[in-house]
Amino acid sequence: MVIILPTLPLLVNPIQNFLIMIGNNSENLQVCSICGVSIAEDGQVNFSDGKPGTRARLYARVCQYTEKPECINRETELIGELTAQDRYETGEDLTIPTLSTSQATN
Repeated sequence: MVIILPTLPLLVNPIQNFLIMIGNNSENLQVCSICGVSIAEDGQVNFSDGKPGTRARLYARVCQYTEKPECINRETELIGELTAQDRYETGEDLTIPTLSTSQATN
């Protein structure tokens, strides 16, 4: 048996191709050409890794740092209010060891 799939445009992220092929045929499914996430009609954001999230989480972690107009998550009324859980946790500062000149010559 041979299965012929429709030709899809080559997308940057293979997950985008997968989401399209598995039949999420909602006309309102948006796929961002910048970061590769998909946003379902109900606002659920499907990241390339990890559990689904919200537009607020996507904005806090990705969209606020891009200046590209193609970003699909720019509408503040759809993003909603950002919470502390939307942002990445801050970690401790790392101490980077330095070599003294006497160590470097040995």
